[in-house]
Amino acid sequence: MVLWHRIMGRLFIPFGAYFAGLVSPAFNPIAKGDRHHQHAAQVGIVVMIYAFLLSCVLVYPNYFLFFAPPYARAAFAAYLGWVALVDTKAPSNGSRFLPWTRRLPFWNTLADYFPVRLHKTTDLDPSGNYLFGYHPHGIVGVGALITFATSATGFDQAFPGLDLRLLTLAINFYFPFTREVLMALGINSVTKESVVTNLTRAPGASVAIVVGGAAEALDARPGWATLTLARRKGFVKMALKTGASLVPVFAFGENDIFDQVDNPDGGALRRFQNWCKQLIGVTPPLMYGRNLSRGFFRRATGAKTGVLPKRESIEVVVGAPIACPKVSDPTSAQIDEYHARYVAALRDLYETHRRLFHKLKRQGSHDDLVKRMRQMKSLRLN
Repeated sequence: MVLWHRIMGRLFIPFGAYFAGLVSPAFNPIAKGDRHHQHAAQVGIVVMIYAFLLSCVLVYPNYFLFFAPPYARAAFAAYLGWVALVDTKAPSNGSRFLPWTRRLPFWNTLADYFPVRLHKTTDLDPSGNYLFGYHPHGIVGVGALITFATSATGFDQAFPGLDLRLLTLAINFYFPFTREVLMALGINSVTKESVVTNLTRAPGASVAIVVGGAAEALDARPGWATLTLARRKGFVKMALKTGASLVPVFAFGENDIFDQVDNPDGGALRRFQNWCKQLIGVTPPLMYGRNLSRGFFRRATGAKTGVLPKRESIEVVVGAPIACPKVSDPTSAQIDEYHARYVAALRDLYETHRRLFHKLKRQGSHDDLVKRMRQMKSLRLN
């Protein structure tokens, strides 16, 4: 807030006051059973994350380049030089991981906003190495972040002994300060070098990859699961090269927290989004969610849509591992074989749980987990 004020001056005061009012509940003790305060604290956490990301893109670089004192500018320039020339391997080797950052109460409050919950179908041997494939990507992969990069859903208790790293696009490590937060949470770059390093570091070393990536985000629609998977086989090759077991993961509800503007194949918007993907590796989905029910903009305009994610439960179901032999140079036939096994296991995981919760729904259960899985229409692979 100080840096925003330094840049904007007095113009920031009304925005700062409004922001402080939104986030202050997150810093106040929550009385047991005070549901209104709990919801306010959860919204405050989401607003803080939005503000942090916006600051990383707009405020931090501008402040340190144009508004900071000379010594701060010099320090920032030195930091950028160190990142570009010296610290290039850090996002790929699992260094600077601080386990306590995953246990911050901050993440529990964020997980409760939706909520995000973990469901395991089998135990995993802590002496093995695993490559978790997460589906679907959704707009931003919220379930993957909370499940695999925090302790909010109890992953450490469900699968003790695993040293897991969530992998994301390398471009996310180009932003100053943000890269330090990601690495502290144990998030690494999704490069071949990173996958091999993080799967062979020690017994129990594992990675989680959102297989569909940026391309799949463009097909994220509430109630549907369209996966970019049929031609995605690189993760299978990495599992074979390292001897890691493949573990399918499906997140029911990941696609439901945001809507996005229609972008049919061949249309101008989709062509522009694909061009951006080729240029910078990410796509800019035009997403929208909910507005604050008691917020200023809701009261002033009456609009129910806004930038906040919708409160829809995300149920992350972890399937059984598929053992892969260690092959230094896997053939195309071997890759195709284990890719087919993985796709079959993912389909089975999806159908089993969708039908299970459909049955419970028919029996009269009102749990929101049932509601979420009942709404899933079909699984389609591209």
